[in-house]
This record gives sequence, structure tokens and C-alpha cells, in this order.
Amino acid sequence: MATPDLLENIESPFGKTFLELQERIKTEVPEVVYIEQDLGQLGTEDPRKSMFFPGVLIDFPNTPFSNLQGKNQLGQPVISITLVFDNYNQTWQDAPLDVRKAGLKYLEIEQKLFMAVQTWEGDFCQSLNRTAATGHNRNDVGLRVRELTFTGEFEDYSCDDDSQTVTISLSTE
Repeated sequence: MATPDLLENIESPFGKTFLELQERIKTEVPEVVYIEQDLGQLGTEDPRKSMFFPGVLIDFPNTPFSNLQGKNQLGQPVISITLVFDNYNQTWQDAPLDVRKAGLKYLEIEQKLFMAVQTWEGDFCQSLNRTAATGHNRNDVGLRVRELTFTGEFEDYSCDDDSQTVTISLSTE
């Protein structure tokens, strides 16, 4: 799970989950050299100027909430993990086998990414489960883009006015 310093002063469940996912991917999928929030990097004129490859972009595009007791809520985030690969190898049937395999390397990294995240539980988000894998054609800029979508759950107690900290002092005589 997370080291104490990693989540220090982070109250947002999204911020906590992002940092934990970032560490998980960094550790389990060392082929990925860039892990960042999805801030629209792929929508720029030349995404190569705003990231390194292979890279992963993480986003929380939609989170339905339901009420628990009091002001507490249950969040069920959709988490988008987008793998971006700068691929120049051919995969057509008459290309040499080693070239075709190199051209499919992004699929091997995608599988490793899936295996690192599927059913993973962070300190603040319950087991993540893949719900979709989508390819995005970015031939206009020569990038291969694969988006993995996961869902999870977390309980948000940040508005709980009834929470109290109790300090107990014990002394012996």
C-alpha cells in the first residue's frame, strides 16, 4: 500500500487514488516511462512535445455518487488509463516476424498494465475492475493509443461533521 509521505496532505479521494495508481504502474510496469494526469496532451498539435513514450495518462471522467449515512457518500469512479505508444514498426503480413512483433509490443505493455491494475486495491479505493479496452487511431501524429477503463468504489467521509478526534492520556502512579 501507500507510503505515509505519498498521501500526506492529500484529502481528495481522486488525488489519493491517482498517486497510488501512479506508484503502482511505476513499480509493476517499468516499461512505462511517463505517468501523468490526462490534461489533454493528445489533443495538442504535436503530443510528442508534451510527453514521453510509452506513456500513461490517467483521468477520472465520471463518478456517480450515492448517499451513505449523514453527509457521507459512496463514489463509484470510472478511471481511464490511456497507454500512448510511439510506434514505427510495421505489422503487415509480409513484414519480417521480428518487425511485426516489435510493432505489437504496445499490446504486451497494455496486458502488463491491465494485470497491474485489475483487482488492485489502494488505501482509498476498493478493487478496480476493467470494463473496457478501446483503441484510438492517432495515425495523424503516428501514435498508437489504447484506453483501459476501470471502475472501483470509495467511501468519502470528508464532510462528516460527526467525526471527532478523541485523545486519551494514560498515566500510572
